[in-house]
Formats: sequence, structure tokens, C-alpha cells
Amino acid sequence: MSFLPELWHSLKKLILILVFISVIATGGWIAYLYDISQKPQVAEKLLIVEGENALNIGNYLDAQRIFEDELKANPKNKEAIIGLSVATIRQKFSQPEFKEALDTLYQRDPANAHINLFLGEFYAANKQDDKALLHYEQAIALNPRLAEAHLALSRLYLQQDNYESAKIESLNAIDSASLPKYRNNLGSIYFKQKHYEEAIKEYGKNKEYPLSALEAAKIYWRLDYLSQAASYQNLAIEWLNDRMIMSKPENKSPWTFEIAPEKKLDLFTVEEKKNYAHYSLSVSFYLQGDKTGSENEIKKIKSIPLTHQNKIITLLTTDLDLLALANINLTEKINAYKKQYLENLAL
Repeated sequence: MSFLPELWHSLKKLILILVFISVIATGGWIAYLYDISQKPQVAEKLLIVEGENALNIGNYLDAQRIFEDELKANPKNKEAIIGLSVATIRQKFSQPEFKEALDTLYQRDPANAHINLFLGEFYAANKQDDKALLHYEQAIALNPRLAEAHLALSRLYLQQDNYESAKIESLNAIDSASLPKYRNNLGSIYFKQKHYEEAIKEYGKNKEYPLSALEAAKIYWRLDYLSQAASYQNLAIEWLNDRMIMSKPENKSPWTFEIAPEKKLDLFTVEEKKNYAHYSLSVSFYLQGDKTGSENEIKKIKSIPLTHQNKIITLLTTDLDLLALANINLTEKINAYKKQYLENLAL
């Protein structure tokens, strides 16, 4: 009868082996199912992060595309729905219904950093600086990496001649996203302070960014280094004519200039920007006494709608008036240039 214990022992071993195999198989299957379930969530999360990053740096069209792609795959994704609402409403900034639609979003989600930023921008545009400041600060408190909020706050401080605070916020924007528009803003702060060396250094860090090259040229005008100014303007024109360079997101944004206290002017199209650059280079040639070179640049200016052309004339006239104040040695030539080329606004 001794064989019974041995049989029982063998059966126990067999049962243990079967249980072990079953556990391994079950665990493997669970792991596989978990892995499958996680993959869409990971991809979904990556798109949400990508969309938020686009919002943070003001690439609202890109953000819209990203959130739309996510919603095609996951129509009920709440983060994507909110992100898309934020991206699309900012593109309606200049439209009459913007404020009402923004207030509706704010009532639903007052803790949304982007909505607070947009409210701040609205109030700043309507010269309600105190309200703008509150919303900018709230946006940054909610999202310290929101570079556009740091930029907006920097510009608000700059309008108030609070240079140190403007620089701090500009540096915060650069720390959040080292993009040309944020460095250009810092350069503009130094420019306004007449810290020309620091301004040129900041502008010089922006490669393939025509606006910074043209701004640096204005400093060389003031310093009476006209050939250096022309070199930077030629470089800007070279970049403006390069389709690959101008297809970069940072070069698709409008150029915004302050032409008077609390009065701004925007150049939106590549043609507007090119015409402004050719006018600027023609000024450099004229101030050097090269009237032929100046005339050649005028001939390169393309025909655009008169209202657009008048914007450029207004901007250039402002540039030259400021230059005449900064460098009285050039006043006579500046006045002669304005009389010859800027009095007739039509091409």
C-alpha cells in the first residue's frame, strides 16, 4: 500500500506545475491586454501635450490641427475639446463676438490659464491695464510655462516704461521657450533703453528671422554705421526671399511695431514685409549718398493694395522721424528722402 503516498505526492507536484503554468499564462495575457489598452492612451496623451505646447507659444493654428486630430480618434476627449475651443477662439480676437464668447468660456473654466491670458490681451488692447495685469498674473500662476503670458506681461510693463520688470518677464518667456519672437522682444527692451550693444546681441541670436535683422539695422542707423545697417537689411531680404525660411512658424506671424504710445501697426503678409525691407535698404543707400542704389531698391518694391502700402509708409516715416531725433547729423538727408519717396503714398 506504500504506492498511495507516492501517487499522492506525484499528483501534488503535477497540480503545482499546472497551477504555475496557468498563472504565467494568465499573467502574460493580462499584461498583453494592459499593454494594448495603454497604447491609445499614451498616443492620446502625447497629442494633448503637443497641443498644449502649441498653445503655450501662441501657435494657435497648429494647436487647432492637433486637437482636431485627437478628436477624430477620441470624440469625447474633454482635454481636446477644451484645447480646441481655446485655440479657435484666440483666432477671433479682432472680431466683435470675441469678448462675449471668451466670457462664456471663462464662466465654464475660470482656472484655465489660456483663457485668462486672452482676457488680459483683450483688456490691454482696450487700455484697461489694471485688469490686463490681473489676468496675466493669474495665467502665469496657473501655468508658469505659458510663454505667451510672460511675453504679454513683458510688453505691458514695457508700455509703462517699467524696463526691469519687462526684462524679467521677457527672460521668463525665453526660459519657457527659446523662440526668436521672445528674444526679439528682449532686444526691443534694450533698444528702447538705448542699450544698443545688448540689443544687437539679442537680435544676433535670431538666425533666419528677418525682423531681428531689420531691428538691428535701425540701431546701426542711429550709430551712423550705415554700411552695417545695409548689410543687415540685405540679410533680411535674403531670408524673406527664401521660401524654406519663411515657411517656419515663427516667420508666419505678423510683425508688430509701436508707432506711437499705445498705437501699433502690423505687417501680415510676406509682400508687406519685403516692401518694408526694400524701403529700409533704400534709406541706407540714400543716407550714404548712393542715390542709384536707393532708387534700385525702390524699383524692387512690389505693387500691393494701397491700404497696405500706406501702412508701410507710416511705419517708415515713424522710423525716420525717430532716427532724425537720435542722430541730428542725418536730419537733412532724412527730410530729403521723405520728400522724394514718401510724400506720394501710391506706388
